[in-house]
Amino acid sequence: MRSAVGPARSDTLGEMRRTFTLVRHGITNYNVEGVLNSDPSVPVHLTDEGQDQAGRARSMLANQVFDLAVHSRLPRTEETLRIILDGREPPVEVYPEFDDQNVGEFEGRHVSAFREFRTEHGIEAAPPGGESRVDALARFTRGYERLLGCGADNVLVVIHDVTIRFVANAARGEDPIRGPIRHVPNASITRLSEPELRRAIDVMNERLQEHR
Repeated sequence: MRSAVGPARSDTLGEMRRTFTLVRHGITNYNVEGVLNSDPSVPVHLTDEGQDQAGRARSMLANQVFDLAVHSRLPRTEETLRIILDGREPPVEVYPEFDDQNVGEFEGRHVSAFREFRTEHGIEAAPPGGESRVDALARFTRGYERLLGCGADNVLVVIHDVTIRFVANAARGEDPIRGPIRHVPNASITRLSEPELRRAIDVMNERLQEHR
């Protein structure tokens, strides 16, 4: 796993060709205010700073040719993706599996309230009307399995902090939920080769087996 742009490495030529470039969306007005949003129908958009962040990611990826671009259903990921592509037109697909964790009744509330809930009930408890970390992990895993099977060699994926964090921890062989990577900066770039993504999926599925 690489947190900066660079050539993917693999043991086979076929796997070497495949690179999955994960980018967290740029900062939004809700990020600035510390407010939670997992409902795609809520109009949360990039701030001017978030647009600048996406522009810097565009510069870093300017020479990269993508066969497929993917974003979640939340508008901030599509907005970031469009800035990064800047006129390039690979096929674009929406993966609902990569939506941010559903926070249920904490939608539109300050993140501190959600943290208090997790402190009281444990990080794997589901908030009313939402999903637990384990539920989210299962959904993300399905998304990454779908991504692995998409057939494209170079894929750009613009998604969310927790969606990237879980797979990045798993790619290191760590617990996806409790691993050492606890935050993914806005508009940061993480690249996975096919073997790294396969390993991450295996680790995530192993974690899920513990809860079945």
